[in-house]
Amino acid sequence: VWEQYDVLVVGSGGSGSNAAETASEMGASVLLVTKDPLSASDTKISEGIATVRASGSADDSEDALSENLQLAGGDLPDVNITSAFAKDSQRAYDKVRANGLRPKISAITKSPDPLPLPMGGHTKRRSIGHKNSGVAFGHANWNSIVKDAKIDYKEDCWLVDIITENNKDDTKLIVGALIYDAQRGELLAVICASIVVASGGLSTIYFPKTDTMRGNTGDSYAIAARAGAELVDMEQIQFLPFCLTSPPAFEGLLGGEPVTASYLGVLRDKNKKVILDGVYLRTRAECSAAIMKAVEDGRGTKNGGAYLDMTANKRAPKSGIYFMSFLKGSLPSAYNNVRQAMSKRESQCEDLWEVRPSAHYMMGGIRVDENCCSIGGPKGLKQNGISGLFAAGQAMGGLFGANRLGSTSLTEGAVFGQRAGKNAAIHARNISGMNSLNKRLFIEKAERVNSLIGQKGHLHASRIKLTVQKECWENLGPIRDEERLNKTKLFISKTKKKLKNISISNSVKWNQGLIEYFELENMLDTAELMATAALERDGSLGGHVRADRPNISLFSKPYSTIVKFFGAGVNVTRLPRKQTEFKKLIKFKVEEQKKFLGARILRLMPMSLKDRVLERRYKKIMNIQKSSIAVSPGSNEAAVGDQKIL
Repeated sequence: VWEQYDVLVVGSGGSGSNAAETASEMGASVLLVTKDPLSASDTKISEGIATVRASGSADDSEDALSENLQLAGGDLPDVNITSAFAKDSQRAYDKVRANGLRPKISAITKSPDPLPLPMGGHTKRRSIGHKNSGVAFGHANWNSIVKDAKIDYKEDCWLVDIITENNKDDTKLIVGALIYDAQRGELLAVICASIVVASGGLSTIYFPKTDTMRGNTGDSYAIAARAGAELVDMEQIQFLPFCLTSPPAFEGLLGGEPVTASYLGVLRDKNKKVILDGVYLRTRAECSAAIMKAVEDGRGTKNGGAYLDMTANKRAPKSGIYFMSFLKGSLPSAYNNVRQAMSKRESQCEDLWEVRPSAHYMMGGIRVDENCCSIGGPKGLKQNGISGLFAAGQAMGGLFGANRLGSTSLTEGAVFGQRAGKNAAIHARNISGMNSLNKRLFIEKAERVNSLIGQKGHLHASRIKLTVQKECWENLGPIRDEERLNKTKLFISKTKKKLKNISISNSVKWNQGLIEYFELENMLDTAELMATAALERDGSLGGHVRADRPNISLFSKPYSTIVKFFGAGVNVTRLPRKQTEFKKLIKFKVEEQKKFLGARILRLMPMSLKDRVLERRYKKIMNIQKSSIAVSPGSNEAAVGDQKIL
């Protein structure tokens, strides 16, 4: 089946929806395809917290937010991309609010109320919580879009290949894509000038040790790379540190963030020895690394994790009530996971939580510029990559580098979804020569798919996927070394040879074997790109922890890894990045150490003094007046503001 549009958007989450809506508003004809139901992407699991510059601090400038992203990311982020995020965050937030995201309004300022403490590596308060999140916001967002925008969309559709042709200067030009429409049992050939890849991350290669949606099989990276695109920082995966280890139905789900550990939270090994203090000041990467290094040393808990100890927060006679209110109100759905999965004593922070890192967010991705256009060239120069290829959301790299700040995903999807949609529409408007399209380019790809249908074999892709997931967690997971990474590459090579022996039925509608084959192929290609980049990054940095190498110094010359398919293998190079000025690095480290010292001093204070200090802090950050707290007579329940504390 042949279709023609100006812009094809792949993926229906925050970035895909924004891209489709913006391109349509620019006058482009738009088709959006998604293998899951609309908005059933990682947007579905969002906590509804968005980063908005200057929402909690008047001195929060564009430079401050951009610099925060760069320093947290180990100077791997592209400064043009971080600047774009900082510049657009307020405008993009206004758009998602118009599309149905409902903030909690402060009774004092009458404006959206940021969380009381800086979240997940932020240096300032700029993370706004909302009354709706996940599924509720996803549906509200799409209802708003389809009500006005002229967008065609198809669910249950798998992107198989991006189709390109060579320009006269040997660069590549987008001409369309081949899509498997499982619902109708058709191969869809979409002729288009622009493609926006917004089809999510890769964390399903670590299942069940992930909190993300199961559709995250690395499709974005594998398909773009096979089309000739360059990818950046593919070794950098963000692992959420405080995820559940049991029971099986809850394994991998989020239990809390570093900031929700509050002022007295610490991490302990199986012997109850402190392995990390000042947890609330740490990044996700620091906490995950501390846990997995303890596991590597044989000091991990029975389920391969560590203990998050927040009992000191709860024990404080007066401030303990405020802490529980803070814990429950900051990440309600995460706390609900804990209440359902753990004992009453654990959920009340009277006992330790067993936690383990869980794969969450891909911080690398398709190499693009600040306008989401594919780039790449000899020696890492900024040249045109694939003309007409755009990426947004987890599909794109260059924004976060070695560590993603908390609460940025909803904002990122809006900022770069809108930029991708706008520039994809402009590219489609300016492109010419589509009438001379060589349809043979599509037919060759379609013939390959047709040859797979009815393929005879004794293997099943779904079972092989389980071995890939186990291998990736053990050897390409939150802790790595050269031996593990080489083992992974050898495993991938051997497994790819098995693809020709996978059994696929001859049905055309909802051919599950064919779908599993596509996803397995993408998982293998993505894992190969990751392992190659991880070998090139020969020291621990951010989400990439090497057990056999030291930490890369903050003062070392930063570089990004660039990988692309070359012949039958993967080519890897280094792209030098601009280093933050030495004075700023020193200032950043001094301020960081002062905060850690303050946290240690607070932890060592006598309980009576510590309790008074914490009570004042909680009242300040939570805007609580004396009359806001009440304890029921003869009960262990209390209420802070409108919230009941059990």
